[in-house]
Amino acid sequence: MRNKKGFSLLFFLVYLMLFSMIAFFSCHIMVIFVIPCFSSMRKCQSIIALHIATDLFVRDIRALDSAKTIWKYTSPHEIVWHEESHDIGWNFKNNCLERKEGVYHQGWIKQNTSMVATGINQAHFKYEKKENNIIAIELSLIPAVTREKPVTCYIAIRRKEKT
Repeated sequence: MRNKKGFSLLFFLVYLMLFSMIAFFSCHIMVIFVIPCFSSMRKCQSIIALHIATDLFVRDIRALDSAKTIWKYTSPHEIVWHEESHDIGWNFKNNCLERKEGVYHQGWIKQNTSMVATGINQAHFKYEKKENNIIAIELSLIPAVTREKPVTCYIAIRRKEKT
């Protein structure tokens, strides 16, 4: 007499193989769509951070009074100027854009440093001069994540009218 209750070991292995394949393909499809999404999100956040950094730089430059500003140091990777009682500088060092505030005399003597943006491949300051005065500055930042297009801002230094 044969007793047929339940499944045989062969059926169990076939079901196990089928459900394993379904689980494997489901995970594979999720990985195919999720990893590029994370990569795209990382690129987008990097570019947004660079736009925020350029906005902060523009804010500093727009607050200048060109008649009272003394430019202490200008190079393709650093700019330093003197305001009322202290010096302000922006520089690119170790793939980071930094803003420094303090005392500058042939180098930073006393300073407070703020990291404005990280993950930058290259940064360049370009200056437009007229009669030995800087009238405009261009800042180009190339992100390390996407090296296709730089984030660029061009700021004209306005002359404040005396009232």
